[in-house]
Amino acid sequence: MERAVLIKKWLDNDLNSEELKLFEALDDYDELIKLSKGLQHFKAPDIDTDQMLISLLDKKRAPKNKIRKMWIPLSRIAAILVIGFSLFYYYLFANKETTVKALASEKITTLLPDTSEVLINAMSEISFNEKTWLQKREINLKGEAYFKVAKGEKFKVLTSKGTVAVLGTEFNVKNRGSDFEVICYEGLVMVTYNSKNFELSAGDSFKSGILLNNKTTASAPSWINNETHFSSEPLQKVINELERQYNVNVKTAGIDTNQLITGKFIHDDLDIALKAITLPLNITYERNENTITLRSED
Repeated sequence: MERAVLIKKWLDNDLNSEELKLFEALDDYDELIKLSKGLQHFKAPDIDTDQMLISLLDKKRAPKNKIRKMWIPLSRIAAILVIGFSLFYYYLFANKETTVKALASEKITTLLPDTSEVLINAMSEISFNEKTWLQKREINLKGEAYFKVAKGEKFKVLTSKGTVAVLGTEFNVKNRGSDFEVICYEGLVMVTYNSKNFELSAGDSFKSGILLNNKTTASAPSWINNETHFSSEPLQKVINELERQYNVNVKTAGIDTNQLITGKFIHDDLDIALKAITLPLNITYERNENTITLRSED
């Protein structure tokens, strides 16, 4: 049986047991069911189609028995059109995600529908539903971003490792590789990680399941001012961040990338940034177009 016929019979609630099995085997069965459930909150305009049809037919003085015969198929067509329009509306508008992505060596500032502000770090992205935002303030994050949240209903940042919930505050979230870090700069933040809740006030930091004792005195993360700060971090993590901020490929030759390094580098001068990383470790670097090679001086 053709796909279109099956869907029409499904809309008419007219599938027998064999046809139901065929319908459930359709490639887009799950999507059709999802869209159908979504329509439970969609209200189509109130139209008295019965009275409208009768009025039109009365003008042509059609016999009553002909009106009854015509009404059955026309009512089904009207129902199909209303449901079809509702599905179309839900699919194109109500369920549409807005995605903002920052590429390598790029930072983007985005204003959300409630005037909350998001600063997105290099090679990071956020996504949210603009149509339902004022009813459900939830945003998905991959990478790192700094949030200035307008007061209102609960605001949630969803990541692959944990959730950050606030009412109105400023905080930074990093979700890269195995790291999940949250720093609260203003207000109060609730972090959910591995089914446990951690409450952060201004100055508190959270890193991969641990609420750190040392409070930050900074008013915002350093990266929004075009600097990357690192304290006792493996060299490989620093290299990864350098690649994100400058859109370069860094290779190493005879260097232990697990050794720890403390310092900072700027985002607007590659040579100065490279010297800030290599000099403390007594290593050298070579630049060949978009490729950087780090070598040990020994």
